Amino acid sequence: MTMHPSLSYDIITQQLEERAREAERRRFVLDHPDQIIRMPRKPWVRAIGRFFHLGHRTPRSRRTVRA
Repeated sequence: MTMHPSLSYDIITQQLEERAREAERRRFVLDHPDQIIRMPRKPWVRAIGRFFHLGHRTPRSRRTVRA
């Protein structure tokens, strides 16, 4: 079964508009970093982070290698 051409056009148009909105949001964030407020992480997110040690990772280049 194939998709009707007008439906594929609508999907492509929607994707392009979404990308344009994301680019505009990214531009705004870069232009106005003082207006961005980081919300504190919720307790369950912190617990998952502690459980999987997500916040304590170091880059691979800084890890010690044992021979």
